[in-house]
Amino acid sequence: MPVSRFVKIAHLSTASLKTLAVMVPLVCAACVPAAAQITATIDIDTTTTVPVHAGFSGVNVDLGFPLEYWDYRFNTLAARVGYGWVRFPGGSSGDIYNWQTGQDVAAWFAQFAGNTAGPQQTSIALVAGRGGAKLIDAANRANFLGASLIVCANGFTDTSQSIGQLAAYVKANQIPVSAWELSNEAYLFPSFFADATNYLEKMKPYRDAIKAVDPNAIVAIFVRDPGGSTAAQNPWDSAVAAYPNKYWDAITFHHYPPQSAGPFAQWMADESAVLVTKTDTLVTNQLTPIGPAGVKFLNTEFDASLPTDSKTGAVSITDGTLWGGIYAAEFTMRMSTVPAMLHVGPNEISSFAGIFASSGHQAQVTAAANAGMTIDTLSLDFGFYIAAQAMGQAVLNGVINRAAQSNKTVVTGGATVPATGIAQGIPALYAMSYTNAAGGLSVAITNKGASAHQVTIRVNGVAASGTFPLQYVAGSDPSTANTATSPNAITIQTAASANPITVPAYSVLRADITAPPVATVVNSASFQPGALAAQQLVTAFGSGFASQTISATTQPLPATLGDTSITITDSAGVARTAPLDYVSPTQASFLIPSGVALGAASVKVTRSGTTVLTGSLTIAAVSPGLYTANGNGAGVAAAAFLRASAPNAVAPVFKCQPGVALSCLSTPISLGDAKDTVYVSLYASGILGAQNVQVFVAGQSVPVVYAGAQGQYQGLDQINISLPASLAGTGEASVYVVADGKASNMTTISVQ
Repeated sequence: MPVSRFVKIAHLSTASLKTLAVMVPLVCAACVPAAAQITATIDIDTTTTVPVHAGFSGVNVDLGFPLEYWDYRFNTLAARVGYGWVRFPGGSSGDIYNWQTGQDVAAWFAQFAGNTAGPQQTSIALVAGRGGAKLIDAANRANFLGASLIVCANGFTDTSQSIGQLAAYVKANQIPVSAWELSNEAYLFPSFFADATNYLEKMKPYRDAIKAVDPNAIVAIFVRDPGGSTAAQNPWDSAVAAYPNKYWDAITFHHYPPQSAGPFAQWMADESAVLVTKTDTLVTNQLTPIGPAGVKFLNTEFDASLPTDSKTGAVSITDGTLWGGIYAAEFTMRMSTVPAMLHVGPNEISSFAGIFASSGHQAQVTAAANAGMTIDTLSLDFGFYIAAQAMGQAVLNGVINRAAQSNKTVVTGGATVPATGIAQGIPALYAMSYTNAAGGLSVAITNKGASAHQVTIRVNGVAASGTFPLQYVAGSDPSTANTATSPNAITIQTAASANPITVPAYSVLRADITAPPVATVVNSASFQPGALAAQQLVTAFGSGFASQTISATTQPLPATLGDTSITITDSAGVARTAPLDYVSPTQASFLIPSGVALGAASVKVTRSGTTVLTGSLTIAAVSPGLYTANGNGAGVAAAAFLRASAPNAVAPVFKCQPGVALSCLSTPISLGDAKDTVYVSLYASGILGAQNVQVFVAGQSVPVVYAGAQGQYQGLDQINISLPASLAGTGEASVYVVADGKASNMTTISVQ
């Protein structure tokens, strides 16, 4: 029974977007008396650059915290930190993780008997008690955060054949993976790997299994944590360097300097020295010679100091503080100057580098597991809040994860701060500037000292002019941390300033120096950049689209909203007015007109006849994107289902918490008995020009019974599919569209 256009949906607003930073208004940045300020100059040279890898700054994720990956309370806060990647499964709990069951395995844990650096037995119950930690859910959360995955393959207790199946699963489910790592911190486990040579020999089949599925995959091996090393190269790394068949694409390392002793100031001095001596220079001088030629690098765990000393039980006093945020931001900035560095990120998303919980509920989850039951931890009140350290990282992430390049940036003048082993100390200020794809220029600055600085910014020798939007975290006490009773002690503040700007004491600050009047255009369903298609709804970002927010109230869509109009000029030189769906001061949603020629096209935004923004895009035949219930291109699909036996009982595949943004989760779809058929309507954009439309659910191609215009709203497409009985019991399942060979974003549904 063909099913077409059986659902009418409400207008899908494109105004709901991921927020990359917590913004709290502040009156001004220059809140420190001038007499207490020290002057400095930052010189930016935009002709001397280093490319910055997409999604450069991210975070490690451990399995041990009993949190559902779809917990929107946690995820909404985490999205504000702006991670570019998340690692899964991270930490030692991943060493006994079975990706096919989503569980930590007790029999595998037994193989680590007596090794204090290995996984903790407690993680088995913490994973089981919440119903497991499934890869599809981790991928869905990463998608929600606007991040890719870095997958750490378990080469300790899993097999190379299984890891090959994992790679096939990733490919079949359209899961974005930036890189693969082989056996987390393998150098700590001589019972598994006698030495580095033995490790490299054992990991080769795992690497080959991944490459057999995806020849372009970036596969990384581990070298020893150089954070506490005093030698130029330790025996493990020397053996890696001497290995004749360097089959790896990248090298992963973690970086945990040893804990300090004494007062907080001594810890800062020790860690300041690490920033100068063991960041970018460590990679270029110590790790690059390991090879092979052209090798890339990942730093997927770091902290200002070892969080907990396994020998003494001592806990770091700097991790998680304002100082920890300053350290993490500067560490990441320094690493971004290394051309071969792909990704850098601290440890861990449910700790210092992310979201703390007032109550972790470990006892309840463990008790459920011990009773052979599971508990829906979404029902528990964790009392989440953003760590002070993560606030500092968020200021930087808003710049670095949108950057195309870093520019040579030099600080002159200013105060110095103590750095252990460096008699003259080091500059209190560190700065790095970044240019994004639209040509926007920003500078990120850390101030490690107790004195505010009045800083003049020069670009290519000329003092920058205009008023610069600022974001920053700052405090008079670098040991300040957010707590359950004071969750906003450190938060992101905003201001604006002309040159010179004030950089407060103990701060991470971002200044946006130039923001060209350029509109950046993306798929309105997926929010992904790339080629776009005729008769597709798209979303443009920039500044100055309109003076107020206006949504279209008629169909077909109007040519103007308020005083705003948009013109598309195609590769044949033909200009067409684009129908408008929505405009606001920073965003517009419009329809690519029918008939536009394929190839490069230009965008012109005018208000009352005056051009306020320009942009460019590429027109292709298709550009598939699926709308999602949360309106951000991630998570559960904006879809509805019905049964052939009850064609008038149409129901959404999701449920949202009223009035709570980004809270939409999937509701299970029962496939019923064998005589019944369940149909799902997906809402999409960019498929009208396709000759062939396929839909994949849980990696399986499913029947498509209709693919075309939705018929009620311009630019909105509809795809109706039937769910085969073989999907019964799948649970959360990936859903994506392939139109003429081009894949959409990944969304999900849940199948009982």
